[in-house]
Amino acid sequence: MSTNLPNADLPAPPATPAPAPAAPQAAGVALVAALGAAIVAGLAYGFVAKAIEREIGWAVIGIAAAVTFTLGRLGGRNPVLPVAGAVLSVLGLFFGQLFTMALFGHQEVGLSVTELLTSRLDLTFDVWKDGRDIIDVLFYAFAVYFGYTYTTKFAK
Repeated sequence: MSTNLPNADLPAPPATPAPAPAAPQAAGVALVAALGAAIVAGLAYGFVAKAIEREIGWAVIGIAAAVTFTLGRLGGRNPVLPVAGAVLSVLGLFFGQLFTMALFGHQEVGLSVTELLTSRLDLTFDVWKDGRDIIDVLFYAFAVYFGYTYTTKFAK
């Protein structure tokens, strides 16, 4: 039994192109880039704090966003990266606060910012430590929270 299909001699429709392969995710590159983002965000924190003559603890959200966007976009869904996002966000805030102390210290004692962050880091750290209070603990907790959660949200 033979069946004649209508339009059997028409060419087959073109095949849909295969989706592009996902970009390879490199956790190592993401970590290095996020460390750079933490440093840059910490510098920005210090410059803004010096410009307005006070620290802004809520800037930790911006620090965490800079770090975690980098981690999530470059590193993908690697399970280690949210923890790294929390740690690097805390380090970014800590560096920003130390840099702020060095900027104010430069103005007060006349030592260079570089010197206050290298050979006289003990002095800068003591000033930083004396200026901390309970609200700083809250902002460090925010750094952990936002660093962890934003990394998972930004992951591809």
